[in-house]
Amino acid sequence: MKNLMWIMVVAMVALAGPAAEPAGAQGDSVLLVVPSRYSVMQVAFDVARRYPTVLVSYQGTAEEPVLHVWTGFEWMPLSLADYQSGAFLQSAPGRAVFLGDDALLPASLRSINNWCAQSTQIPGLNSHELVNGIGSYLPFTPADWRWFAGRYNLTLTNLKAAEAEAARSESWYDGKAPVKDSPPSFFKYFTRARHSREAAPAAPLQPVEVLPAETVQTPAP
Repeated sequence: MKNLMWIMVVAMVALAGPAAEPAGAQGDSVLLVVPSRYSVMQVAFDVARRYPTVLVSYQGTAEEPVLHVWTGFEWMPLSLADYQSGAFLQSAPGRAVFLGDDALLPASLRSINNWCAQSTQIPGLNSHELVNGIGSYLPFTPADWRWFAGRYNLTLTNLKAAEAEAARSESWYDGKAPVKDSPPSFFKYFTRARHSREAAPAAPLQPVEVLPAETVQTPAP
């Protein structure tokens, strides 16, 4: 009987232990906190197919959100306390992505700084907004971008290449960019070049009117 009691006590301590401490961080995975909407959940599952992901869905009210976590086989209920403490995880993701604007996402779901310090929020829930936001934050590889573009019939645009091309075609001499200060009128290192330039034509001489003056006679010495 005493041995059985000790076994029960040890079992209770083992079950209660993980709730007291948050899980250790794992930098190569991400937590996706997703509203329970079909189109949004589809993007989230596609991210999970290509990237180590912990999926948590939310619904209900901002005061009492109803949470579920995906185990890989089924959705299991998740209490707000376990979510905020990270007790439901064996290894915590290194970053988190909250999907939904401030009107939709309960503020209490952002309180996970004790086990996940890096996070971002994507307010737009259209497929292209989700793909762009999540892909830029993780970030996606070129193969990931191509896969999602084909999956959701999106057009890929290399923004970095477009910015580089714009920078190459930009010129100071176009005069299109606003100049805060006027350029210097004289630069001493280029005085020789200034003298070598062709001189500007001088203004034509104007006749000078000479008024008659009195004659002064000076006596001879």
